Amino acid sequence: MNIQLCKKSVERLPAVISLLRDREHTPMVKDCLNRCQRCDLGGLIAVVDGTPLAAPTIEALLDDLDALAAENE
Repeated sequence: MNIQLCKKSVERLPAVISLLRDREHTPMVKDCLNRCQRCDLGGLIAVVDGTPLAAPTIEALLDDLDALAAENE
């Protein structure tokens, strides 16, 4: 999956890039994904293959990605 991440999210949790690569995803860092209100609350902001996604933790993001992958199978 191609995953665009908000730069602020990556700065808060830099380990997210390596975790995504370990799961064979393609992370890309963007300056902003225009979801600032949610980002300011401290969550991870992403766009996954065109679908906006927000998660409070890395674990929640990975769970959401697993669920999306299962739907696409």
